[in-house]
Amino acid sequence: MKIDDKPLRYFLAVFEAGSIRTAAENLRIAPSAISRQIAALEAHLETLLMERTKRGIIFTEAGHMVAAHARRRFEMDEAFSVDLAAARGAIAGKVRIATGEGFVVDLVNHVVRPLRDEFPDIRLEIDVAGTEKITHGILRDDYDMGLVFNPPRNPDLELLAEDHAPLCALVPPGFDLADKESCTLSDTLNYPAALLNPPFGVAKLLANVDQGNRVAHDAFLTADSINVAIHFVLSGGGITYLPAFAVSRQLRRGEVVAVPMTDPFLARVPSHLLVRKGRPKTAAVRAVTGMIRDRMEAFGSAWYPEEHS
Repeated sequence: MKIDDKPLRYFLAVFEAGSIRTAAENLRIAPSAISRQIAALEAHLETLLMERTKRGIIFTEAGHMVAAHARRRFEMDEAFSVDLAAARGAIAGKVRIATGEGFVVDLVNHVVRPLRDEFPDIRLEIDVAGTEKITHGILRDDYDMGLVFNPPRNPDLELLAEDHAPLCALVPPGFDLADKESCTLSDTLNYPAALLNPPFGVAKLLANVDQGNRVAHDAFLTADSINVAIHFVLSGGGITYLPAFAVSRQLRRGEVVAVPMTDPFLARVPSHLLVRKGRPKTAAVRAVTGMIRDRMEAFGSAWYPEEHS
């Protein structure tokens, strides 16, 4: 059965957005145009794809099937066009990366700049988000890949790269704690602390450790930004808890001290590069994956661009 691209794209946009109005805003077209295309698609397929209720749209079993088919079709089209470009000698295409905030400096300094030089026809789209949004977005194919600290296990996610590192207490150089080679969470309890909000992998990690509840209760500052927590430490205001790769520049400048933590569950925390299992990998995605594996500190690399050495 032949189905045109336009109604499929419009239906998939509604399926992913959850409403015709939101899909229309995302596509910058009138809601009525989407409604007409979907009505025509339903007539062509001779089946109902969605029902409008007071609580919103409910997609039928056939609707779920059509959305899955549309995703596969557009993925294959994209993969074909990009791989065809590669066959002509150019690696090109857009790669959508979702990343936890703690990876941003590592990713930009060690991957984005050399990627620009080596693969000028690749285009990156980077979305900074919490662990839950990243994993859900990968499964919905909103992203080609995701960088996550301490993610939950999911059989539908494929692991492309992994490394383990301790969670660290990040401390101003003048604090007594900065002289320790390692510490436990209990050793940090008497210091004012900045904590990250629950969507962050670090917050979920601390919640599962003895004394974690006390740390959360006594925290001087809570924030939804790693940058806020880091600047709290840089100001001399107190400590925070992050992997060392999140503050690599500040560590090299001697602005903060990272004291590895030895508590169970904190001494060896995973960083993962994830994709949806079964998702086709274009040449551009493979190129970005190789750069991330080979150059990011989060995955054991010590590569630095010249101006950051």
